[in-house]
Amino acid sequence: MATEQFAIFHYEHDDAYRRSRQRVVFCMATAMAAALASLVFFPGGLLAFLVPGIAWLARQKRLYVGPRYLLCGDRILYYANVVRVSPNPRDGTLTLETNRGAPFVLERHRFATTARKPQKIAANKEAKFVKVSEKIVARVRRAAPKAVRWL
Repeated sequence: MATEQFAIFHYEHDDAYRRSRQRVVFCMATAMAAALASLVFFPGGLLAFLVPGIAWLARQKRLYVGPRYLLCGDRILYYANVVRVSPNPRDGTLTLETNRGAPFVLERHRFATTARKPQKIAANKEAKFVKVSEKIVARVRRAAPKAVRWL
């Protein structure tokens, strides 16, 4: 997957997350090295298993907004298949409904931020939500012009 064409956002979705090939290879290589280290430097070498364990369990939940579709966890949503867009700014949601399957709901509170103060957290999440929503709605308008209906 070429990430140059995707806008990537940290988004705490409930779906499964993908491990890249590089992560799987790194975990396998470090697990083999840890096994060798545990044989040579037993019992201290067992601590080497922390590296592949942490690398395997570390999560990077992201939302990929592409030119023709978006990826969120194990879901792919093609903009051309969207039949209805329902934004709800008060609740901080954007619902994308397709003619098959459950709707995709983008939620403001799921965006990650590094801010510490409550006002800044809310402002950052709102800004990211608005930015992503505008990107998605613009791309849905291009792919399925009759789908965008504001409620």
